[in-house]
Amino acid sequence: MLETGTTLAQRYEIKKQLGGGASSRVYLVYDRQDGRNRVLKEIEKSPDSRFCAFARREAEIVRRLKYPYFPEIFAMLETGDADCLVMEYLQGETAGQRLRRLGALPVEEVLRWGKDLCLMLSYLHGSVPSLVYCDMKPDNIMIQPEGNLRLIDFGAVQMCEDTQEFPFVLGTRGYAAPEQLELSDVIDARADIYALGVTMYELLTGINPCQVDVGAITVHSMRRTMPRRLARIIRKCTERERKKRYPSCEELRGDLEKVF
Repeated sequence: MLETGTTLAQRYEIKKQLGGGASSRVYLVYDRQDGRNRVLKEIEKSPDSRFCAFARREAEIVRRLKYPYFPEIFAMLETGDADCLVMEYLQGETAGQRLRRLGALPVEEVLRWGKDLCLMLSYLHGSVPSLVYCDMKPDNIMIQPEGNLRLIDFGAVQMCEDTQEFPFVLGTRGYAAPEQLELSDVIDARADIYALGVTMYELLTGINPCQVDVGAITVHSMRRTMPRRLARIIRKCTERERKKRYPSCEELRGDLEKVF
């Protein structure tokens, strides 16, 4: 763990910790050279070389992504027991924070976000090599003050050409598709479509997906004020069997456009 006041690379001063998980922590840092706040993600090194390689790959993936949708990477540093990514500091709140603050969110707002997220995921799925985000959830969607969305946290991204088995679950339980939890070596765009369906369901209902059997969600069990067409779309996204879900985010977005 990095202490407040510590300076890395004689440039990045640790201001405070913003969050963290089992193997990583996120800090607000001040870039003395550019005079701007940045975010630093500290990823602990692991004795498992496969885990380390997977974690380091996050920086290389994000570097190649199109700037308007994803955070910009400024530097990759190394300390004695961790790798550190210095990234763009995005102001605003996450969709998860807004949900906890306000409760179930308006249909029109969630529908607009769903269409925007389809565009972002389509960009990842259409890149070369194709990428699967693998961790769509409200806490990974940043809402900027002007209303634009940005995806954050690319630690679970998988290249579709990867076929090795990873020693850990990709994504977050409750949102991850069944094939992710089974540590399948076949993960494709439909895993992201599943998680996006779960995310929209939670934002519209305020129900934590960890507390329900998402695969058993029915149209009738959803919010009564939700358009029936939107409920059917979410049901199709969250089918347990991949072949029953939308095959692409383009097709999903097309149906979302038809809700109203």
